[in-house]
Parts: sequence; structure tokens; C-alpha cells
Amino acid sequence: MIASDQAPLGERSLDLAWFRRELEQEREFRLEQLITLSYDAEVPCSVAVGEVRAALTVGARRALAEIDAALFRLARGTFGACELCGRLLPGQLLAAIPTTRLCLLCERSHIQHDM
Repeated sequence: MIASDQAPLGERSLDLAWFRRELEQEREFRLEQLITLSYDAEVPCSVAVGEVRAALTVGARRALAEIDAALFRLARGTFGACELCGRLLPGQLLAAIPTTRLCLLCERSHIQHDM
């Protein structure tokens, strides 16, 4: 459940407890993944396997940082709003990707700017 009468944000409200639980579960998964990868790194392996482990570790660390940032936005009271323009993020987008921090318009302009 993502919609409720809890924590009004603009014209709609979000069930922040639901998002917090989802993010905390994902955080726990990423921490366990990093622990497993660190133990696996101690086992000798081929160069290719080592490269895959390194890529997985980088991805897990990046995901963990995004989760921590989303939890910080929850604590700060800005979860569900675009970090650049302040527009409300669609509830469906947040439910699918709770770490989302930009609205689609800002995301597009950010991507185009980087190119």
C-alpha cells in the first residue's frame, strides 16, 4: 500500500512507513550481498570471475548509497518530491523505484546535459 492519509505531501499523501520498510529490506539485502561478495573475494578465481565480482560490488555499493539517500529524504521530509524542481513524483514511479529522486522532466534534461 503506497497511498494513505499519512504524511501529506502536496496534493497527495504517501504511506511513508511502507516505503521505509521496503527501503530497509532492500538495504538489508544489499548489505548481505556485499558481505557475501567480500567473502567470495578471498577465494582464488579467474580474472573474468574477479571482474564480475568487482562489478557486482560496485553496483551493490551504488544501490546502497541510493537507498541511504532515499531513507535520508524520508527522515528529512522531502521523500516523494523531485530534488531539482520540487514537483511531486508519481506514486507509481515511487512504488516501482523508491530511490527515485528526480521527476521525468528533470531526469531527461539531466541526461541530455550529460551527453
